[in-house]
Amino acid sequence: MITKEMKISMMLEAYPETLEVLIKASPHFNKLKNKVLRKALASRVNVEHAASVAGIKLSDLLKELNKAVNPDSQIQIIPENSESDDHQADEPDNSFLQSIENKKIIELDVRPIIQSGKDPFLDIMNKVKMLKDDEVLLLINSFEPIPLYAVMEKKKYQHVTFKKPSEYYVYFIKKDNESSENSNQLINNNNVIHPSQVSENIIEIDVRELEPPEPMLKILETLPQLDDNSVLVVHHHRDPLMLYEKLEERGYQAEALKIQENYFKVIVTKKKE
Repeated sequence: MITKEMKISMMLEAYPETLEVLIKASPHFNKLKNKVLRKALASRVNVEHAASVAGIKLSDLLKELNKAVNPDSQIQIIPENSESDDHQADEPDNSFLQSIENKKIIELDVRPIIQSGKDPFLDIMNKVKMLKDDEVLLLINSFEPIPLYAVMEKKKYQHVTFKKPSEYYVYFIKKDNESSENSNQLINNNNVIHPSQVSENIIEIDVRELEPPEPMLKILETLPQLDDNSVLVVHHHRDPLMLYEKLEERGYQAEALKIQENYFKVIVTKKKE
């Protein structure tokens, strides 16, 4: 059964027919027709996030997705504690903007990037890397970037989101003035900060030369070395989609960044309890 926690990438790989359900549910999912965007975006978004991004009820989306997979299914989907269903957030207070100089607000409109068929994540991370402690990032997008909130939270940024008629304005503000001394630990050869939290302990393994299933076995064997303050960096020749479910079962999570053709960096961290 498809659940709200299932990653869109895993769902589409296991049940390709669900892509049409997503597209029918909202035009926001049209971008998943682009294989590059699908690979980049879908690996970071689960079904609950997708429903919220598209502004549709989670229960309705789950019902249609499961119906597409099993037309004879009579399972009633009752999501627990979902903020996606029948919830209207109050308009946030924008008074904080009055104390911020215009020159301190760094604007990034990612809509043209998405329309060109690219994933804007690296552009956002590069912009965040250049922010000073007293500067605010204003992100403009056609949908609410919910998965990004968790990434920015790890980087000590809080957010305030304003919904306009056809776009979202999201302000990211640093929580404190602490400088991140380790902010360059996960910079790759292209000078891009990797989309994961900075850690005091970085474990690296290279599985690019191993034959299946050795890469997965090597990664799983390394997991016991990880604790709450460590990160596993895996140099891989592809995005290991089949690995993510096994990591979830063991209490870990992962993010993949494509560096170049046939080279991915996969960041594995232990889930916070």
